[in-house]
Amino acid sequence: MCRLANLLRDAREQEDGFSIIEVLVAMTVFALIAAGVATGIVSSLYLAHGSRSREVAISLAQDSIDRARTAANLFSVVDSTSKPTVGGLQYTVQQVARWVPTSGSANACGAGGGPLAYKRVSMTVSWTSGSSQSISMNSMVAPTSSVTAANLGTIIVSVAKVDGSGNAGVSVSIAPNASNPSGAAAITSSVAQTDANGCTYALNVKPGRYDVALSKSGNIDDGTSSGSLGAQTTTPSTTVTVQTNQTSAANFNYDTALTVAPQWADPNATTTAFTSPTTAPVSLRRKSADYGPYAAGTTTQVFPYADGYKAVPGTPATCSNVDPENWTTASGSAVAPRSIAQPAAGTNAVKAPVQIVTVKLAGKADNALTATTAAPSANSGDPGCATSATYTFTGLPTGGTATIALPYGTYTFQSGTVTKILGGVITIAYASGTPNVTTAPGVTTSSNKVMLDPRRAP
Repeated sequence: MCRLANLLRDAREQEDGFSIIEVLVAMTVFALIAAGVATGIVSSLYLAHGSRSREVAISLAQDSIDRARTAANLFSVVDSTSKPTVGGLQYTVQQVARWVPTSGSANACGAGGGPLAYKRVSMTVSWTSGSSQSISMNSMVAPTSSVTAANLGTIIVSVAKVDGSGNAGVSVSIAPNASNPSGAAAITSSVAQTDANGCTYALNVKPGRYDVALSKSGNIDDGTSSGSLGAQTTTPSTTVTVQTNQTSAANFNYDTALTVAPQWADPNATTTAFTSPTTAPVSLRRKSADYGPYAAGTTTQVFPYADGYKAVPGTPATCSNVDPENWTTASGSAVAPRSIAQPAAGTNAVKAPVQIVTVKLAGKADNALTATTAAPSANSGDPGCATSATYTFTGLPTGGTATIALPYGTYTFQSGTVTKILGGVITIAYASGTPNVTTAPGVTTSSNKVMLDPRRAP
């Protein structure tokens, strides 16, 4: 008994405990367990929040689909974007509405496939909660009755911007064709401005031929409208033929005009001052299409093509040599462009490349000069000019030397004295001698002809 009491007393008096290593191990084990538990809790909360966000997104999409289905006017269901906030989280609701004709594929305005049958409405709801997420929902919505009454037709007007998106807010007028209406009748109901998709419609139209015209402040078309084919205009028009129980489409490319200020400039002497002729035309070329010519130094408005325009002096359609890219080098390769295309935004001076020439007038009293295009010399490489053109310079130093600029090509020169200017017509008494042209890089003379050659690097 005493032995047991001694053992108990010894045990109480001992000061042994846990070592520091045991404590660290225990704490590490506890931390690992706690981290796992915390991760599980966070994951559960994240999944719950994500599930809730998805439920909200589905609800928003369904609400939008329901609104489209119950719309009193299916033409009012167009592309739209909204950004509602629910539970502190912002969602982006994007609606895309496309008419589907009876015998065609869905497109923004429903043109090109028979009568309008129904509308396909696609909803995409996106949000960001840790990562970007989205859901999509589609539905087909049919009008409550036929869009157009029997034995009549529909005119669909589609107006697109340069990027292909719809041009909204364009005013549209539709009237029977003035020269050949073929049974067309005046449209008594007003035609709405184009919607967010760039579409508007004339319903229950009597069969026949109709003229469709557009107008919107600051806008211009691309020159493809049949009423002004090849010429960009602020009020484009086209003619459509309406047939019984069918749709007819009037398609336009129409956008905010780009303002440019074309001018002449020598790429080899950008700071040298020169005298311009009384008329200094500039054509704006995009690919193979020319617009203008416009007067150098005046602003003009053109369709805002993304790849811009190249400026060419004169009229390249009748004088191919004014465009340096029509000349070929000795190796047979084309001359590199000598002007940069006008960008698609802003107001900029578009520089048409020309050649500066120094000319000594022939007579002591001479104060005017004319340069007339001439047939190029054999094997000169000048691509020529099909239609003769004359450039007139007035107000030159009397009997002195003038610094002028001309488009590339071959010319003959005459100088003289201005005797009369009436109604814009300039009368010149020419001197008997020939003006003396100073040769320079790009300027060569032969047999009283002067060739201005772009085949050198700027």
